[in-house]
Amino acid sequence: MAGKEMAKPLLANENESHHYDPQKIAVGILGSGDFARSLATRLKNSGYSVIVGSRHPKSTAHLFSNVAEVTNQRDAIERVNVIFIALYREHYSTLSELRDVLTGKILVDVSNNIRINEYEESNAEYLAFLFPESTVVKGFNVVSAWALQSGGRDGNKQVEAGNENAWVEEEVWRMEIYVSFGILALGILSLIAVTSLPSVAGSLNWREFSFIQSRLGYTALVFSTLHTLTYGWEKAFDPTQYRFYTPPTFAVALVMPIIVLLGKVYLYLPCVNRKLTRIRRGWERNHIVRFHEPDNSNQFNQDNTSRL
Repeated sequence: MAGKEMAKPLLANENESHHYDPQKIAVGILGSGDFARSLATRLKNSGYSVIVGSRHPKSTAHLFSNVAEVTNQRDAIERVNVIFIALYREHYSTLSELRDVLTGKILVDVSNNIRINEYEESNAEYLAFLFPESTVVKGFNVVSAWALQSGGRDGNKQVEAGNENAWVEEEVWRMEIYVSFGILALGILSLIAVTSLPSVAGSLNWREFSFIQSRLGYTALVFSTLHTLTYGWEKAFDPTQYRFYTPPTFAVALVMPIIVLLGKVYLYLPCVNRKLTRIRRGWERNHIVRFHEPDNSNQFNQDNTSRL
């Protein structure tokens, strides 16, 4: 039974059809202000039957159209067990004539004082003092009517049932890899940019400067390429990404880095790298030194020299 209740969504959309038990819980609200209307809308969307009690039900019925049933305060109190007191503290005294029907009811105080320490006791304590035969509960501290009606802005209103989904798990770890590659590439590129400054480059020897600019440069290029590849993990094979038969931006940005990396891999092959290393060290293809006799025609002739 508890598992079935937990499987139901916490809050539903007002446009969705509800599939609750026929026996619904009725909740009463005393008041017709902004907070009362927001609370009635939220309770209605959650599947509760709301009854609003007002001193002027005919003039306030249009405020709760298709949300709650509006009636007089005495009738509303008699039909429910839980009542939200959406009234100002100054209007609590108007409920004194309803003391007989409020006996044994659960009263939820939702009001908040405008200023701190305005009264010696809180509004809930004052309400409990006026109606000692009722059970008074304080709720909705510092929750405005707008926040109650609009709901949470930083999260979902419905909690999905916990289950194992391979696609969701892949999306999570792929996003972690995507962020990690981006951070590593940004850090290495920052180091390369700092060493490019003349004041910093002058303090490094040629071996250190070459290592940072060459080896770390290719490392940053690899991380940046992997960062882009993880971003377009599945988008590269999605036909909707190719609008007007043109590839997406991330696919175009990968062309040059991949060409550079493939060229670097080719240069690192043993058959090519061995010769490149020898060339850097001064090796020539015809490395055998051949000595030739000097030509007589080019020999220095003292007779052919002009005299000054």
